[in-house]
Amino acid sequence: MKSAYYGEYDYMHRAQDRRLERTKRARIRQVRRQKIVIIAIGVLITMALCSFFTIKTFANTDNTAVDSFGTKQYRSVMIYCGDTVESIAKDNYCFEYHSIDRMASEICSINNISEDESLIPGNYLVIPYYNN
Repeated sequence: MKSAYYGEYDYMHRAQDRRLERTKRARIRQVRRQKIVIIAIGVLITMALCSFFTIKTFANTDNTAVDSFGTKQYRSVMIYCGDTVESIAKDNYCFEYHSIDRMASEICSINNISEDESLIPGNYLVIPYYNN
């Protein structure tokens, strides 16, 4: 077969052209797969870093806890008639807080109440303490 542009163009040339075309398509598919893998790895690394820093940020939200005092634990205390947050803090005071007011504010923040809020007898408050 004769072509004006290519000159002689026979079966061997067509087969070679098909092989080149198949290799070109295979290479394009391979490059696409590589791009997808690189993007997936980037997304996974980004997600891992975000979750790591999020966990690290929320891991220690309380600045009053110091490791040298032991393990910070919590217990519940029943509220009796006439009890206030300050009186409960005074009764359960531990030296790690340095003052009764600091412990009272910790109790309020744990239980989501304000310091001047009246307490209902029979309910319970969560009180922090340190176990050495």
